[in-house]
Amino acid sequence: MNNTPQRKRWVATASCVGLVATIAGGGYWSNYVYLSDLTALDAWNRYMDLVKDGKYNDAVRYFPELATLFDGQFQHDFLRDAAHAHAPSKVTFEGRAAPNNPTMIEGTALFNASRSDAHHFDMRFEETKRRNGQLGMWKINVSSYGWMTTVIDTDGLRSIRIGDILVSNPQGSYLLFPGSYRMEATPKNPDYWTLNYEHPLADGAGEIRTNMWTSPFTIEPSEKLTQWIQTESEAFAASCRTGTPDPARQRTCGALAFSTEPLDLVNDPPFIGPLENSRFTLTVGTGPTDPNAGKHLPQGTSFECRIDFAYDGATPTLECTLDK
Repeated sequence: MNNTPQRKRWVATASCVGLVATIAGGGYWSNYVYLSDLTALDAWNRYMDLVKDGKYNDAVRYFPELATLFDGQFQHDFLRDAAHAHAPSKVTFEGRAAPNNPTMIEGTALFNASRSDAHHFDMRFEETKRRNGQLGMWKINVSSYGWMTTVIDTDGLRSIRIGDILVSNPQGSYLLFPGSYRMEATPKNPDYWTLNYEHPLADGAGEIRTNMWTSPFTIEPSEKLTQWIQTESEAFAASCRTGTPDPARQRTCGALAFSTEPLDLVNDPPFIGPLENSRFTLTVGTGPTDPNAGKHLPQGTSFECRIDFAYDGATPTLECTLDK
């Protein structure tokens, strides 16, 4: 077996030994292709050719222990041929055997032959005693399955279509083979959230270029939600800083309960921090306070505010609590 580290693409016919048998009198010929002389790199190239051509139904058969690895952990709806439909970019794969371990293949996925956003991944192979179909006398090591795929988080989505596969009400994370995918998605509560793609397409859809380190899309507040946050935050701040000291509201409003001037939204507007996971920080200036409060009060009071949607399509609500 030739395990010399090398970088190449597998070409049409692998090196093989043909066994031809003649059945006397019947004119019957049978051909048997013996694949024990494939290297791990040859097996890798055969496997990645399936992925490159969108033959996911075939490629997934070589997954190690598929049923147990993905049971209840990741969804694999998109590990099917139809997910490859309408792929926006041409994907090629390069592989080489690791210098000190010819059974470890260092792979690279290239999009439109560019290395600017190439996806690097490793796969390890093990020798088998019986032929393993397309892979010859090799199988993919169980530790490699995470590198064979990319995980897409669907939290916050009402629906997602990849290629020709539509999933409504997606749950959790989904696996994709390395490659390029056309994606269309709708966020939950679409009046209040908008989807921004890392690689937008001209028709409003987006492209997924599988990469472990980059999210293919972000869900961001729409203009309507941004305005709603400002209106609700100002209303909450004004309800705390009324200008009439009331120590009974200290637990809810902090130092604002001792303010002697109502909130001036023009000259002293509250500060609204960036939105992260439906939460943001609201800071309100304390202003002049009751000199009889008998305590040192901060110049500003901060709250942690959380936006909540009771269900997909509901009107949002805002809850702000003292940031301790």
